[in-house]
Amino acid sequence: MPARIRGREDLWDKEFQALLVGLFQRGGWSAHARPSAGSQADLVIESTGKKYVVQTKRSSEGRRDRLIPLLAQAVLQAQAAARLYSKSAIPVAVVASPRISDSVAAQVKEFALTHAPEVGIGIIDSEGLRVFHGFGLERFNSERSSRSRVRLPVDSSPSTNLFSDLNQWMLKILLGQDIRESLLTIPRGQYRNGRMLAQAAGVSPMSASRFVRELLSEGFLDERQGELCLVRKEELLRRWQGASQRVSHDIPVRWIIRGGEQQLLSAVRSYCSWRDANRLRQQKPRAGRMAEPAPRVAIGLFGAADLLGMGFVHGAVPYLYLENLSVPALERLGLSVEDAKGQPDAYVRVPENKEAVFRAAVQHQGVPVSDILQVWLDVSNHPARGKEQAEQIWKRILAPAIQQVPR
Repeated sequence: MPARIRGREDLWDKEFQALLVGLFQRGGWSAHARPSAGSQADLVIESTGKKYVVQTKRSSEGRRDRLIPLLAQAVLQAQAAARLYSKSAIPVAVVASPRISDSVAAQVKEFALTHAPEVGIGIIDSEGLRVFHGFGLERFNSERSSRSRVRLPVDSSPSTNLFSDLNQWMLKILLGQDIRESLLTIPRGQYRNGRMLAQAAGVSPMSASRFVRELLSEGFLDERQGELCLVRKEELLRRWQGASQRVSHDIPVRWIIRGGEQQLLSAVRSYCSWRDANRLRQQKPRAGRMAEPAPRVAIGLFGAADLLGMGFVHGAVPYLYLENLSVPALERLGLSVEDAKGQPDAYVRVPENKEAVFRAAVQHQGVPVSDILQVWLDVSNHPARGKEQAEQIWKRILAPAIQQVPR
């Protein structure tokens, strides 16, 4: 980046941090930018005995696909900084842009509440929008002035209820009976009704019933077969593929200590062994509150295709699915978000459809790997020859499977 532009970026960052300092100080809180030379925090805030360690990120555009990855990075960095600062420090992640619409702010907030509920968050723009959540930060919330508010068009996109998280999991069960087990982990069998499907899928009867009704209303289920028999499978898969082309939230990461070619496989295998042992320890009766389980992981996209024997694109940056944003999990894997934006060693993706991703993952030498349906969905719109990889999976696996005569 040219020095002139870099200098302007630094100035904007300083103005953003000064805005935050002023906001908290006007509220009677103590706020300091870059509190110490060795600190990883952008700000430290104090009020009524609480200490908040704040990490800030700014985007020149207030778009969802820009702000959510930045917020994810800020969350991880705030968690790391808070752990170094004090055991009781509260991590806070704040993102800013010249203008952020109310709908985008709501989506960014929802992402944070879903994937990082233990972190305070803030979303601010230059027009006066202030959206904070968690640990008493809500007192700083405010709307932009009426003069700057722009009425946005109502989203008219079609409903995607058919492709909710649990529905995707049940779709994998119904569509994947003729896909071999080494490519897709699902319960195998025939299901006469929603109750049987619910029991096999490990979901509530109500969820399965709604799913079956949705399939019927969309014309993808034939009731005359005496079992849940899908029809128009290719159209269903293409609809699913289209519904999956939403912007993903990929977080660039780098190895803390770089190793060899098999480093990711080794790191994930070690992490999973540690996670399994930890879960067994937590299942033993003990006094006190149970600790939150470590997040699930799985290798995804092109790396998963390689491990499943379907690789077509080589040399792509690997992807790792992580159930939620967690600094301890990244550290256990040997990864860090620090200085990773320019040349990442890998990308971490927090999936919206967690159950569909992790329940259907297959085990490859002790390593969870995204199933073949998930890989096909994920690579379809990837710029690095993703369409070609998806077409290979379609021709070799999916098309033959959906053309099988129902048993």
